[in-house]
Amino acid sequence: MTKTLYAYAAGATFSKMLRLFALPLATLLLIFIDRFWGVMDGTHANMLAAVAIVLAGIPHGTLDVEIAAVHFGHKGFAGKAKIISGYLGCAAAMVLLWFQLPELALISFLIISIVHFSRDWRGGVDPFLAMMVGWALVALPALASPDDVAMIFAVLTGSNNGAVIAALLGAASVPAALGSLVFAYWAFRHNEAQSAMEVLACIAAALFLPPLVAFAIFFCGLHSPRHMADALRETGDLSPLKKTAIIIAVFALSLGLGVLMFLFQGDVPADLGIVRTAFILISTLTVPHFILEHILSDKKPA
Repeated sequence: MTKTLYAYAAGATFSKMLRLFALPLATLLLIFIDRFWGVMDGTHANMLAAVAIVLAGIPHGTLDVEIAAVHFGHKGFAGKAKIISGYLGCAAAMVLLWFQLPELALISFLIISIVHFSRDWRGGVDPFLAMMVGWALVALPALASPDDVAMIFAVLTGSNNGAVIAALLGAASVPAALGSLVFAYWAFRHNEAQSAMEVLACIAAALFLPPLVAFAIFFCGLHSPRHMADALRETGDLSPLKKTAIIIAVFALSLGLGVLMFLFQGDVPADLGIVRTAFILISTLTVPHFILEHILSDKKPA
C-alpha cells in the first residue's frame, strides 16, 4: 500500500488536534458572526481582508531569488542579478498588462491562481482532483456572492466586462465544487482528515462568507504559511540574520510598489482603491513566483 505524502507539512510542530480543527472552527466562527451581526460584508471588512491578503501574501515569496539561486547554481552576484532581472521582467509585464488589457490580466491571474493553489493539495491524490480544489477556491465566491465579485472585477477592469467575467466564473464553479467534495471524500478514505477538513472549511467560507473574507481565510490561514515554511526550509543554508534581512527588504520594496500603485491609479474611491491595489500587487508578485514554482517542480524527481 502506497503511503500518501503531501508536499506541504507546515505546522508539524503543532498538535494534531489543533491543526485538524483550527481552520474549520475559525471559519465556522466567522460565518456565525457574519450571520448574526453582518459585520463581514461592509467596506471596512473588505479593506481589512485586502490588507491581510497583502501582508500575509508578500512574505512567502520574499526568498524566491535565494531559492532559485540554489536550484540553478547561480549563487554569485552575476547569477542572482540575472534571476532578479527575470523576476522583475515578469512582474513588469503583469503590471503593463493590467494597465493596457485589464480583462486579459484578470483572466490570466485567475487561471494562474487556480493552478497555483491546486499545488497545495497535490501529493498522493490525482492532480485533476487537486486542480478541482484550486478551481473551486477561485470560482465558488462568484457563484455564492455574484454581485460582490462582479463589483470587484468591474473595479479591477474599469468596465462592465469584469461583471461578465464574474458571471462566467460563477457558472463554471459547480463542477469544481463537486470535484472538491470528491477530493474531501478521497482524503477521508486515505487517512488524510486534515486535508479533507481544510478543503471543506474553505468551501464553506467561499459559500457563506463575503468573497474577500473567504479568500483571506484560505490565503492567510493555509497557502501563505505553507509556502513560507517551505521557503524557510529550502534556504536552510542561509543564516537567520540574512534571511530576516532579505525578507524585510523585499517586503518593504513590495509594499512600496503597492503604495505607488494606490497613489497613481486614478479616480477610484479609497476603499475600492485598496482592494484594487491589493489584487494587482498580489498578481504582479504571483506571476514570477508561479513561474519559479513551475520550473522547480519540473526539476524535482518524480
